[in-house]
Amino acid sequence: MNEFRYVVGVTGEVQQGLIFWARKAKQYTDSYYRGDEENAKGTKFYQSILKSRQIVDSLLEKDDGFRSVIDDQGLLASVCIIQETSILIDEQLTDCVEIESLTNSPWNTIDYPLAEKRKGAATSLIESIIIESQERELSNIFKLMTIPAAKRFYQKIGFNETNGSGEMILDSIAASMLLLDLEQKRNSAAFD
Repeated sequence: MNEFRYVVGVTGEVQQGLIFWARKAKQYTDSYYRGDEENAKGTKFYQSILKSRQIVDSLLEKDDGFRSVIDDQGLLASVCIIQETSILIDEQLTDCVEIESLTNSPWNTIDYPLAEKRKGAATSLIESIIIESQERELSNIFKLMTIPAAKRFYQKIGFNETNGSGEMILDSIAASMLLLDLEQKRNSAAFD
């Protein structure tokens, strides 16, 4: 399993990482999509570009909710914004942690082999958010909105779609199961 370091807030390292993302996105657009982002429409790479821009636009106002992971090469690998909110579960208002605009680095979303690619960045980011939430005694329920192309990824790690709108919930049992599963994978990899 690849290892990632969790970062809370917008540090200088994260700012530099986002600048590097913009440069790499431009480079990949030029190399693989004839210099036009529109040619990448419908791909994970295109969605990553759009979400990266949303995140950069939100940096100043949502600094305290910014979360990211850095890979073993020292590269920013995945980012999102979190906030505490409430949702209706069984007609009862329940506190939860909302995960917004989660995206991976451009090289982790493009369909071409690249030396920078590292699997597991988004999963590691979600894992770290769960652990942080437990340590800070926040909610053990997590909510996000997803696009159809990412739905399968979130389902695989335990999120369930609530109403067909793209809203997905990871309840406390599924969150605990995800943490246990990832720990078991780490332990079995150590013995390989």
